[in-house]
Amino acid sequence: MAKNDIISKNSKQSRNNVSSEAVGTSSRKRKNKEDKLKKENTGLKFLMFFLFLVIIGLSIGILFSPAFNLNEIIVEDGINVKKEEISNVVNVKYGENVFKQNYKELKSDVKSLPYIEDVKLMIRFPDKIEIDYTERKPYALIKFLESYFVVDRFGYLLEIKKDKENLELPVIYGIDVEEYELGEKLSDTSSVKLKNVVTLIETAEQRDFKYAIREINYEEIGEVKIWLDGHEIEIIYGQIDKNIITEKLTFLEQILNKLHDKRGRLDISSEEYAEKSIFVDINNM
Repeated sequence: MAKNDIISKNSKQSRNNVSSEAVGTSSRKRKNKEDKLKKENTGLKFLMFFLFLVIIGLSIGILFSPAFNLNEIIVEDGINVKKEEISNVVNVKYGENVFKQNYKELKSDVKSLPYIEDVKLMIRFPDKIEIDYTERKPYALIKFLESYFVVDRFGYLLEIKKDKENLELPVIYGIDVEEYELGEKLSDTSSVKLKNVVTLIETAEQRDFKYAIREINYEEIGEVKIWLDGHEIEIIYGQIDKNIITEKLTFLEQILNKLHDKRGRLDISSEEYAEKSIFVDINNM
């Protein structure tokens, strides 16, 4: 056998031995890593199981411990809602666990009050429930027979008042409320009319119209009449068209600035109101 052939054979055998040792080392490392992961997984599973048992134990303790039996409802007076009103409508079971109360029903009870817009319920450990709520804001009065409905800007009927004294809200005439339930919204034509009135009032506020709208007569869709604070003038406004409210209010303000303290009737109901407005001075009638 040639010398070179012997060297080559020994070289191959050496490489094979090195390769075999490397594979064995790699295999041992992989096995050690797998064993380590198995131990970690086993430890994690045990920890999770232990925590599960702790949670179950705590839950059972909370559900059956008399320390968590409902003892008090925490609620404060609002602007138009008194805490007594809420206490009278909520259906809670004092002495029963705070976690066993019917919170869906409790929330529905509170929202049954006309002035209540939204409700949040919170458990104050260990034995109290706190009721937090937001109120609907009175926006206007709707004349109804010999009384007045208080409504918010969305048309929810909040309450009935016998008179309008001490209520600095615009009064609306001509919105029919044939059937009603406090806490419910106006419907159909009545809802559309109120929405138009809200658009008119809010546009006036946004553009700093200098005269507050005091009363609105909406018996006729195309012949809305308004009365303003500081003026003894009946204004025949016409149809409430949201596309021209700003321009029309600007024109109205200019006219009123010229009329000063005059009393009478101003008609700006024409589509060409800038050219065809009519003022009738009742002092000269």
